Amino acid sequence: MNWKMLALTIFTLFSTNALANASYVCITDLVSGLHYDENGDNWEHANFLPGERFSINERRKDVYEVKKLGDGRTWSAICVAHADLTDDSFICTSGTNQFNFNRELLRFTSIRFYGYWNGSTDGLSISIGQCFPN
Repeated sequence: MNWKMLALTIFTLFSTNALANASYVCITDLVSGLHYDENGDNWEHANFLPGERFSINERRKDVYEVKKLGDGRTWSAICVAHADLTDDSFICTSGTNQFNFNRELLRFTSIRFYGYWNGSTDGLSISIGQCFPN
């Protein structure tokens, strides 16, 4: 086998592996929710800073894992196809976090619903954003 054939074989192997294991980086564009105001002893509408980051990696065909990155409140979840929607829509749930994404449109929503119902005054939020192939 000559060096050109060897180089082509190695390139093909790496290209096939990259296609088989899709991955994405997702970044929030807008985050809104509820925040408890201890001084006023009430809940208020709140806008949070965008830029929250997530990574999505394909584990096997049509099964993904999403990980929230940074800020000490990290979590991960396995994502499965949304049976009632398109073939490209996935839902990921971990405790009180839900992440939905569409691999064709490269859009996502993230919902954090821990707090009020559990006796906490921790904020509740919903995020929207875009994903980018990694």
